[in-house]
Amino acid sequence: MLQEILLFAMVSLVWLGMAYGIHRLAHWSAPWNLLHRLHTVHHRPGYLRRSRRLRWHHFLLCFGSVSETLDIWFTLTLPLLVISLVLPVQGAVLLVFHYLYEIFCSDSQLDHNASLSGPLTRVFAWGDYHLRHHSNPSRNFGLILTFWDHLFASAC
Repeated sequence: MLQEILLFAMVSLVWLGMAYGIHRLAHWSAPWNLLHRLHTVHHRPGYLRRSRRLRWHHFLLCFGSVSETLDIWFTLTLPLLVISLVLPVQGAVLLVFHYLYEIFCSDSQLDHNASLSGPLTRVFAWGDYHLRHHSNPSRNFGLILTFWDHLFASAC
């Protein structure tokens, strides 16, 4: 049982490490960087003020515009699909978690919730932590966890 828990924790860290790297790459402005073009929608003025109500299209794995959806798919879903090829059980569990997180928890509930701050945001990349990324896009690339930002000294 302990081995399964440790394996799941390690797979989760690997997934979020891959997402960290892709998110960091998405901030690299280069003419050939499709990820950057997709991700800039997330940083446009007014993005944080949009209504984030649950909508029917979320159940079809569509998370807003085509750019927003592809940004999430490339950054978070694609790494999980790769992991699922190697570790199908852990990958499937994390895919379900990712899907439910995107539908019910991300955006204004956790990621962009200005009222979340303090010790919680030292571990989880929510609220104040992620909002600092919006004011300084060269820092705080972590998604869900802050671990990789601390490891690579990109946390602020």
